[in-house]
Parts: sequence; structure tokens; C-alpha cells
Amino acid sequence: IYLILSKLSEDVHYPPNLSSPFPYAGLGFPSYPGVPVGYMIPQVPYNNAVNYGPNGYGGRYQNNKPSTPMRSPANNDAQDSLTIGIADEHIGAVVGRAGRNITEIIQASGARIKISDRGDFIAGTSERKVTITGTSEAIQAAESMIMQRVTASSER
Repeated sequence: IYLILSKLSEDVHYPPNLSSPFPYAGLGFPSYPGVPVGYMIPQVPYNNAVNYGPNGYGGRYQNNKPSTPMRSPANNDAQDSLTIGIADEHIGAVVGRAGRNITEIIQASGARIKISDRGDFIAGTSERKVTITGTSEAIQAAESMIMQRVTASSER
């Protein structure tokens, strides 16, 4: 620890505050004679803001993010729900192997999707219930992607 402290004290990026009081009273490093009891290792200031580049290193890239968060209008956050019927023989194409297709649709659209259990059909049909929940845009996107999968499946 003494070696670390001595190297830090030589570093121009660390302020020379080796004699700053330790914020937790009674806590020290008695087994390390180079570190005085009741004192702390120098800290990097909290306001050391660096705009990191796309690879996570350096401060050479300008941060183009707005300083205040962008908010969408409140009515876009309203949750709606839509239930559509998908023929039982096409559900596999919608779900995909190990759920890959449905996961992709959920992630791309931002909607939640629930597919009824086997044998749970829309009354009088052999179509499974697919319930899509989310914003109207998310529902529209998810429905479109589901229908694309069904169309591709029926063309085979």
C-alpha cells in the first residue's frame, strides 16, 4: 500500500491530499506503517467528467447526447391490447426454434406477446389466441412482424 500511495502522490492527476481525514472514524491501516491511521488514499474528484468514445477509451470524442432527457408525449405511453388469431399450424413459425422468432419480435417492437396454450383456440376456430400488449406503435409493429412470419410459413 505504501508503494501505491507513493506512486499516487507522484501522479499529477491525483490531488496531493494524503493528509485528508478518513471519513470513517476509527478505521485505519495499523498493519501498514506507511499509511497513517485515520487518513485515506487520495480520491479522483467526482466531477471528473470525460466523454468516452465509442470504444470506451479516451476523452477525444464529443458527447452529442442532450443534457436533458427527451420525453415522449404522455398519450404515447398508454398500454393497449390486441388479440389476433393465428392458425395452429403457423404458431411454430411465429415462435421459432427455442423461441428465437418471438423473442426477436418482442425486442424489435417493444410489445409483450402472449400465445394461448395448445388446445386453447378462439371459439369455433382452430386458431390460437395471440395477445399483443403495448403502445399502439408497438402493437402495430408486432402484428406486422407476426403476419410476415405467418405469410412466409404458409408459402412453404
